[in-house]
Amino acid sequence: MKDDPRRADHLLSTSNNRRVVEHRDLDRGCPGDLRQFLAFSSALTAAHSRAKITLAHFKLSPSRPLDRRQLLRAIACIRRENGIARNHPMRLIEHDKGDRPPHFHLLFSAVDPATGRVLSSKDNYARDELVSRRLEIQFGEKITPGPRIQRNAADLRARGKIREAEILEGHQPVRRRDRNAEADRQQAARAKLPLGEFRGRLLSAVGEAIRFGSLRQALARYGLSVAIGTRKATLMAVHDGSGMALPLLGSITIASDGRVALEPSVVEDLRRDAPLISQARVEGAARTLKQADRALIREIDRGRLETAIDGEFNDIFSRMWRSRKPADEEISSRRSSQAAQRREAQAMRREEARVRQLRINRAFKAARLLQSRPARRVAFAMAATGVLLTGAGLTVALGAGIVAIGALRGYGQARRAEAQALVAQRHRPADLSRGRDRLVGMHANARHRPQYSQPAEGGAAEPPPAASSQREERQTAFDFAVVPKTHRALAAMALDVLAGRPTPIGQDVLQRVLGGEVYAGLASLAQTGSVRQRRHIQSWNGGRSSDAFAAEGTLRRANEVEAAKVMARIGRQLVTAQRNRVKGRE
Repeated sequence: MKDDPRRADHLLSTSNNRRVVEHRDLDRGCPGDLRQFLAFSSALTAAHSRAKITLAHFKLSPSRPLDRRQLLRAIACIRRENGIARNHPMRLIEHDKGDRPPHFHLLFSAVDPATGRVLSSKDNYARDELVSRRLEIQFGEKITPGPRIQRNAADLRARGKIREAEILEGHQPVRRRDRNAEADRQQAARAKLPLGEFRGRLLSAVGEAIRFGSLRQALARYGLSVAIGTRKATLMAVHDGSGMALPLLGSITIASDGRVALEPSVVEDLRRDAPLISQARVEGAARTLKQADRALIREIDRGRLETAIDGEFNDIFSRMWRSRKPADEEISSRRSSQAAQRREAQAMRREEARVRQLRINRAFKAARLLQSRPARRVAFAMAATGVLLTGAGLTVALGAGIVAIGALRGYGQARRAEAQALVAQRHRPADLSRGRDRLVGMHANARHRPQYSQPAEGGAAEPPPAASSQREERQTAFDFAVVPKTHRALAAMALDVLAGRPTPIGQDVLQRVLGGEVYAGLASLAQTGSVRQRRHIQSWNGGRSSDAFAAEGTLRRANEVEAAKVMARIGRQLVTAQRNRVKGRE
């Protein structure tokens, strides 16, 4: 295994592991820190002319938890089969994901500093299979037949391990069922992009290029690009959104089962203009960020158009559009890393989905203005097929046939979206309160009815207010969806401030960041909202480090630097406390 600058981050990451344990008691002849050990191994390789790799990396993934005795037996078996001395530099790291037994990463430096001997990689596949089969037998695991299982059985019989050889001889060799290399599967898991989806996109782009023209343009439409790989100058297909890269020609062959192949002239044209894979990944991350930003602005502009038709100009979509201007300037001026650009693009895609849901909710709220059942069915059907539904301009919108919402399909999904919007608002429309429910509501709220004065002589009685206005006075309508996920921890703090509880961030800062309308809604909720509504808001700040860091990012984007520093300090304290709790359980 060669040098990888991200190896230490991967091995020590707690983002996808519930627990990471470094078994320092098993270290042999190497620095205690993992990064120092990796640098030490790299230096040994650089000083030895015959060494081609930096590390020998073994992974133990048992189906049942291993005790310490079994773990030591597994390490001894790996040492023995690979000819590794007892004092050879070694590191052992345990990963516990929580949903399955812990697995272990065993690292050996490629060069033994005591003897100068280089670990041999000759026939390592057969050795790895032999170690795996022997450990499966010793620990009572299910035998996993590989392509060399009969060769493993013959080796064991030659050593006099008759019982183990007989167990393996009862299994037939099994070739790899799919055509996916282990490195490709691991890369797909890290990128969270299935290999089938990647190759499906690639094959669709090739099919489109065969019918209409340029392959490079077709690949760009599917979010792919072409680059020169680091090994043997292989032509690679790179996914812009994740940086995942697979061999172009091999992926086309696998996806099409050998039925599609590129002509040599097309391959040469692609190779002539293809950049190096490192440059292609940098350019792809920047393209992904720009595309996500344009898609978000497009959704906001559609929302502004829909509300403008109704005469609503001071709305949430206009505020979003005004707030995007400094964000666009910041994106164009700064230079971030690939990982930061991809994270920001993902955040923009989530925000795009939230804005689209706001538009959908607003459309179906307008659809409920239609009173007759046939008219509502027509309105929902038109919304499901993409016709714009807006409030006061509903008739104009239906007549003009402006295409706005194509995210929902069918009347059933439209009804479900309407129900979700009602749940978010925490109220029910009047036409759903019928019969026994209405009677129960009347009895339950009888003690809250206001007393109206008797009329004076010759005077008329003061009429009671309408039922709808009574319901509005008893209930606070607050649309939880207007608060972005990045602002929710701050919204919970604002509710604490309004309730008189101490918070690390001042009231004026919270009001500036959240905006006047959201803060006014929270103030109304603090005074007249239900206990359930207030608890829902307070649950957004659960005392987690992720909540503190999300609040820090929101404050930094709003140029509230001092408040952001306070939340960053709180987040670090929570991370330290969490680590101390984990160490206390070990």
